[in-house]
Amino acid sequence: MAEAVEEIRQYNSQIATAAEQQTSVAEEINQNVTRIRDIADQSAASTEQVSASSDELARLAEGLSSQVSRFRL
Repeated sequence: MAEAVEEIRQYNSQIATAAEQQTSVAEEINQNVTRIRDIADQSAASTEQVSASSDELARLAEGLSSQVSRFRL
């Protein structure tokens, strides 16, 4: 009987250790997912800035083209 109780205690200890490890891994995964989300948000903001800059550059190029066309012979 004492052996069975000791075996159960060992199993309980192993289960507790495994649960702690799973909690640690889940926490790490959560942190990584949060970092990925933050990077995706930054990427989206940068994409919007690049798009706005491209639109402005196209507008300026059109204006420059119009100005240059006045000097053609």
